[in-house]
Amino acid sequence: MKKVPFVISIVTLYAIFFNMAPHMGITLEIIFAMFFLSPFLILYMAYVILKYGKPSGNTFEERFYDDWDYRRNGKEEMIENK
Repeated sequence: MKKVPFVISIVTLYAIFFNMAPHMGITLEIIFAMFFLSPFLILYMAYVILKYGKPSGNTFEERFYDDWDYRRNGKEEMIENK
């Protein structure tokens, strides 16, 4: 399961390097090649996350944003209206 953070890190570093490439004097041919390679890297990253990532233990109704302990607004209203 250590594959997911590694792939996310590599693709993120690639995106940062791609954004910095024009300012570093990299030739346009290499920048265009990086541009055409980037969708495949993003798709591979999404595949790895969906295939090997851990699903959340919460539903969308329980937590609107899963990375932060924040209860969704109107949760009590939704329960009362059912």
